[in-house]
Amino acid sequence: GSLATEDGPPAAWREVTQNFGWLLIGTVCAAALINAGPVAANLLADADEAALVSRFGYGVLLARVPLFMFQAIQATLLPRLARLAARREFDEFRSGFRLLAIVVGAIGAIGTVGAFWVGPWVLDLVYEAELSGRTLAMLALSSAIYMLALATSQAVIALEAHAQVAIGWVLGVVAFVIGTWVSSDEIFRRIEIGLVASSAVSLAWFLGALRHRLHTVS
Repeated sequence: GSLATEDGPPAAWREVTQNFGWLLIGTVCAAALINAGPVAANLLADADEAALVSRFGYGVLLARVPLFMFQAIQATLLPRLARLAARREFDEFRSGFRLLAIVVGAIGAIGTVGAFWVGPWVLDLVYEAELSGRTLAMLALSSAIYMLALATSQAVIALEAHAQVAIGWVLGVVAFVIGTWVSSDEIFRRIEIGLVASSAVSLAWFLGALRHRLHTVS
C-alpha cells in the first residue's frame, strides 16, 4: 500500500543547509574518485608518455561499464530505502539492502573476471589500444568496490546520517592520495592500488556507519 503521511513541523533552515553541505562534500569527493585515475595518470606521467595515458584512459572507460549499469539501480534505491526507513520497517530495509549488495557484488565480480579474460581483446577492438588483463581487472575491481560503496552510502543517507557519507568519501580521497603516493613506482600499478584502496576505505566506513545507524534507530 501507499505510505500515508501527515504534515510535520517545518524543517529548520540550519538542519536543511547542514545536510545539504554534507551531501555536497560527499558528492564532490565521490565524483573526484570517479575521475581520479585519469587525472592522476596525467599528473604522474612523463611528457613522452602521452600515448600511455591515453591507453589507460580507455581502460578506465571500459572498466566503468558495470558502473553505468548501476545507475539504473541507483535511481530507484534511495527512494525505496527512504520509504522503508520512514515506515521504520528496518527488517525489510536490511533485506532490501542485502539483496542489493548481492546483485551489485555479482555485477562487479562478473565485470572484474570479464575485464581480465576478454578486456584486452575488447580494448583492442574498440579503441585499438593495448593494456594487460591485470591492469583492466584491477580497474574493474576498483569500480566494483566503488559501486558497493555507493550503494551503501545511499542506505546511510536514507537513515539520515549525511555527515557519515561525507566523511566516508573524504577518507576515500585521502586513501587514494596515500595509496598512489607510497604503493609503487610503476605508474599504472600505483594508480590501480590507489583506486582499490580508496573505494575499500569508503566502503568499510559506510558499512560501519550503516551498522551503527541501524542499531541506533531500530
